[in-house]
Amino acid sequence: LGRRPAGYMPTFVDFGVYVQHRDAFLRSSRGYAALFYGGIVGRLARLVLSDFEDLACLDPSEDVLDAGARVASRNGEEALWYEALTEEEICLVCGVYMVETEDGQQLKYISWWPTPTAFWSSGLNTGWWNANCERWFVKRLKETKSPQVKLHTYSECKNKLRFSTAAHKVTMKNNELSAQYIAARLSEYTYTYFLS
Repeated sequence: LGRRPAGYMPTFVDFGVYVQHRDAFLRSSRGYAALFYGGIVGRLARLVLSDFEDLACLDPSEDVLDAGARVASRNGEEALWYEALTEEEICLVCGVYMVETEDGQQLKYISWWPTPTAFWSSGLNTGWWNANCERWFVKRLKETKSPQVKLHTYSECKNKLRFSTAAHKVTMKNNELSAQYIAARLSEYTYTYFLS
């Protein structure tokens, strides 16, 4: 949402401007890619896009080769691509401002919503949007509608999302073991497939 001078504190009016820009982007041809991003970005997309189930079934847009991500390639000739958000688009959805420090030499980032990096490393991230995520989201949504709302830096967001670090460790270990299992099964399948 741009660069701001030192000491800048967004107001309720700023929140309205952020919501207008965010919603306009999410309703654009690029915005539906946020549905697939997951976490807070995906939840904000579902908040704005009432027909998100239908949108999730659409073919990728023509922008996929410009702003997408390549998943796999076979023989260097064919490739699979999916819609991916740019860093700027993610910052827009999360409502990120760049605020100058007092000396004007550095920037700190504050946002209406935690960035994906803060969310993914939190105890809320269990690999799916669970009931605790939804409770936290509803609480934060109410806070954003208050004139006394406070925006947070990355570190502050991490502290607010801390919850149980044990849950995050279990999730990460589960992801690691799942990836190993899938890789082992795929290597067997590929080996068998190429032998026949």
